[in-house]
Amino acid sequence: MNWIKQFSLENEVALVTGAAGGLGRELVKILYDAGASLVLVDSNMANLQLLSKEIDPLGQRVLPLECDVTKEQDILFVIEKANNHFQRIDVLVNCAGVLGSDNLLFDLTVAEWDRVFDVNLKGSWLTASHVSQYMASHHIEGRIINISSSLGLRSQLKRVPYASSKAAVEHLTRNLAMELVQYQIRVNCLAPGWMNTPMVEKILNGPDSKKWRAAIPMGRAANPSELAGPLILLASKASSYMTGTILRVDGGYAYCGIELPE
Repeated sequence: MNWIKQFSLENEVALVTGAAGGLGRELVKILYDAGASLVLVDSNMANLQLLSKEIDPLGQRVLPLECDVTKEQDILFVIEKANNHFQRIDVLVNCAGVLGSDNLLFDLTVAEWDRVFDVNLKGSWLTASHVSQYMASHHIEGRIINISSSLGLRSQLKRVPYASSKAAVEHLTRNLAMELVQYQIRVNCLAPGWMNTPMVEKILNGPDSKKWRAAIPMGRAANPSELAGPLILLASKASSYMTGTILRVDGGYAYCGIELPE
């Protein structure tokens, strides 16, 4: 048996929410390189179209669609368009998310809490619910990948809504996995840590660089390419006996204690 072939996504279709964001863009490129056709979903259509032209200039394997993942009708519209265009959805990557404000507990507002949970948790549940129904009705042995974070496990100051929402996404993953196993649909979670983006590089090279680097056991942020193996594993048939798994790719950051006030 050629073991490498089980990692291929050729002739498969992946739907990625939050595709135009920093992390989303990197995941999209990895899936495209693995052979998948892509339904790219984001609320920022301008950036989505730029990304589509960048990775697939001829538009043969990419379908960009504007969507607010907190709105049920938007999600149903995306599924309909994806089915009309590609006739299937094999993989869902729930990457749409917001970080929220940089506030301590007493400065948080109800509106801020609701905004973070609406996108990060409600959006993941709503999209997974409708896409999995589509997969089940079309007898597709689908794979759903929810995107969490190191903060789904680790506590960090000024991140109460975000960290709480990501912990909820991880438990949502486990519950969806048990609900959908009867339909041969597997649900797992990818939990990245610090990634090399301009914002992260500024922090890790800034005045508090020693503090932040000390908090990461491997002492550095991840290069986007370091997510390729874990993502393709969960998206492909190579993970055929995995469901309900939280796969952390964060240099050990989630397991390195709790941040306390100074």
